[in-house]
Amino acid sequence: METKRLFYMDWLRVLVILSLIPFHASLTYLRYGIVPIKAPVSGLAALPFLTVSVPLGDFVMTLLFFIAGMASFYSFKSRGRCNYLRERRHKLLFPFLLGWFFFLSPATGYVQALYEGYADGFVNFLPQFFWYQCFHYNGYGHLWFLLYLYVFSLLSVPLFNRWNKDESRLERIGAFFSQGRRLLLPIGFIVLLELCLRPFFHPDAYIIVFDWANDAVYLSLFIFGYVFASDGRIQEKIKTYYNLSKAFVLLSLATLFFVNIQSQMFYSNEVYLTLLWVLSKGVYECSAIIFLLNFGRTRLNRGGRAIGYLSRSTDPEKSSGMRSWPGAVALP
Repeated sequence: METKRLFYMDWLRVLVILSLIPFHASLTYLRYGIVPIKAPVSGLAALPFLTVSVPLGDFVMTLLFFIAGMASFYSFKSRGRCNYLRERRHKLLFPFLLGWFFFLSPATGYVQALYEGYADGFVNFLPQFFWYQCFHYNGYGHLWFLLYLYVFSLLSVPLFNRWNKDESRLERIGAFFSQGRRLLLPIGFIVLLELCLRPFFHPDAYIIVFDWANDAVYLSLFIFGYVFASDGRIQEKIKTYYNLSKAFVLLSLATLFFVNIQSQMFYSNEVYLTLLWVLSKGVYECSAIIFLLNFGRTRLNRGGRAIGYLSRSTDPEKSSGMRSWPGAVALP
């Protein structure tokens, strides 16, 4: 098969990361997570912010972990286990530790403390942040993605190394999922994880040892992304679900809007709203990934200076295989 650079994966990652700016801005006006700048609004006044937060909040990180899994396939294949681990340490763990201990997390924690009534200076706040209530101040803050991705990479190394040494294992997996409707199995698995775990674990905790719902969903999508990148048959098979994914995106998104308008929070006292939320969330994040992969492949698979600059500027790992995207199949 012809090898081509998958520019559309660069575009999808860039667009998703850029969308996080209006997404987090809208959260400061709602009841999602920590809002140390603006008190939450309710009723019809919240609708403009929900139109931004709802479509992005229930799938954007799942797509990033899926793309990170794809990047890991190319990175692991070209670097091998030792260099892959070294690269992950330098590009994920070190920036996380620097930001958590010295830069971003203490500053944002201090802003939250001021919002909650803290009246002392920043220097006097640091012992309280590090030794007493670090996780109270939004856990790892916006750096949580780096830590989660690093831990997932470590956990997946034995599996990736086994597949890398014996490529026939991945070929059999690709052959299995590319037959009939078996590609629906991983989709059903993600939906099942959402149903079984999401109602019991707060989605904004981002404290990895207590965040089983996000751990299970994001790690699964990370591994699925690796498998997807490894086999052209799966990449071709996903085309057949393009039109179906459009319908499920619209249906699940409409349900998510209904739930959010009713409660404007992740969890509601009404059990049926919680069940509707976790079910529609699972369907939405899977169908949106399928839709965007197909849309990007047909409409965004083009290079140029713009994507080169944006890809370098928005790459959270700076170097992970994401910038090259050697294709596994002949692209249309």
